[in-house]
Amino acid sequence: MDAVKIVKDSYHVMAKDLLEFRRNKMQLAALVMMPLIFLVMFGFIFPSGNTQQHMPMGIVNLDQGQASQEFIAQLDLMNQNTSFMDFTNYSSVDEAKTQINQGKIYGAFIIPPGFSENLTTGKSGDFTVYIDNSNPQSATQIQQVLSSTVNGLNDMKAQATVLELSKETNQQINPQAIIFPYVPQVSTTIPGETNYFNFLAPGLMIMIVMMGVMTGIPEAISKEKELGTFDGMLSAPISQISVIIGKTAALCIRGFLQCVIILGLAMLLFGVTVQGSLLLAFFMLLLGIFSFIGLGILAISMSGDQASGTMIVNLLMFPMIFMGGVFYPIQQMPGFMQTISQFIPLTYAADAMRKIILLNAGIGDVLYQMVILIGFGVVTMAIAVPLFRKSMTR
Repeated sequence: MDAVKIVKDSYHVMAKDLLEFRRNKMQLAALVMMPLIFLVMFGFIFPSGNTQQHMPMGIVNLDQGQASQEFIAQLDLMNQNTSFMDFTNYSSVDEAKTQINQGKIYGAFIIPPGFSENLTTGKSGDFTVYIDNSNPQSATQIQQVLSSTVNGLNDMKAQATVLELSKETNQQINPQAIIFPYVPQVSTTIPGETNYFNFLAPGLMIMIVMMGVMTGIPEAISKEKELGTFDGMLSAPISQISVIIGKTAALCIRGFLQCVIILGLAMLLFGVTVQGSLLLAFFMLLLGIFSFIGLGILAISMSGDQASGTMIVNLLMFPMIFMGGVFYPIQQMPGFMQTISQFIPLTYAADAMRKIILLNAGIGDVLYQMVILIGFGVVTMAIAVPLFRKSMTR
């Protein structure tokens, strides 16, 4: 009977919170808008291959020989297909550097005197590229584009040279087979074209649930404390466990709705493909929620008001967001951050969700992550519930 009463009481607490939520038009609007804003903002803020286009670059030709003119013509021809760069000619190195310093161009090709002579005498055609490295990310993008462009130019030059040799020897020669004897055939595990949204959406679903649970529990209980309604709830014939379960269930339903919205928008607007079982994915969401509940209860147990509870939650939540592998692959983080990320439940939840949705992983493939999340949830709940009961007597 006690178990049945706890379930009934929890249902009434959950229904009360959901009714208040349905009556709040701003919260209903935020339920839909926040996932959309997160997807659009973070999906487009990180550059992908097709965003590295039309970068303003300068050309300073100090040689004016035939080979340098051919080099510039090949550079223009190759850039017509990729649109990576927009070129502007300058008469001196100092003028190009001034334009870089003023932020009008990202970098400049400097073709030195003797460039054509070196090429005609069998030497390499060395040239200099100045890059604005005040913005490391832009500098890295430019270097990647430059590397791809120069490799393409070298390929074009080498093919022309091989074709000339084949004409002299009257032999049919395949330039590609000589220049690039090893050709990798790349195959992906995810069908179709992938993009950053494929990486972002699964982790974002878990993150939204985490934020909802960790911020929602302290806010809901602290708000009722300040309004005085919490005392009335405790004086009623209802257990504190029912209060926790009911409020958590209401937050879970809101979190699930947002996850469905995120997944639907990601599939409809950004081409995210779901390869795995949605049932298993939502079960993983439940485990993620279970692992975060204890942290939210700990926050409210250690705080006396809503402001303190929110501060504690933010202190716990924000490091997890940026070190949990939601926005950045953990492998790209410094070593000490990778070590810290191993103690964050969001790391395992986001990783498992990504494997299920994108790689069609089964229970056996994410069993390790499931065990970690269950263990983390059990430990934090075992600490948080007694502290919560104790805080209610203060």
